Amino acid sequence: MAALACGLADVFRPAGPESVTIIYVGDTVLHRDSTVPFSVLVAAGGTTIDRPHLTMWSSDTSVFDLNTGRDSLTAKAGIGTATLMIRLQSSILTDSAPTLAQSIKVRP
Repeated sequence: MAALACGLADVFRPAGPESVTIIYVGDTVLHRDSTVPFSVLVAAGGTTIDRPHLTMWSSDTSVFDLNTGRDSLTAKAGIGTATLMIRLQSSILTDSAPTLAQSIKVRP
């Protein structure tokens, strides 16, 4: 019983990829010509990853784009909806990198 409490069960768990969760934390409705900060949380197997290497882009930069620090969205003059794509870059998950597609609306 004590061996299980010490993590021995983890030793006998089958090897394989951990489930990865990517969470966008920020506004999903932006006002035209505004800049709004956001953050991204990434967890693997229930454990938060500190400073994950992320690739992010806008599906339509005429609606919104990311600032150079990649921590804020800048709404453009165009009104509409575009998708913020967030992909975790990992040497372990090269073919099936976890990706989040977050819909962002820009209004007047």
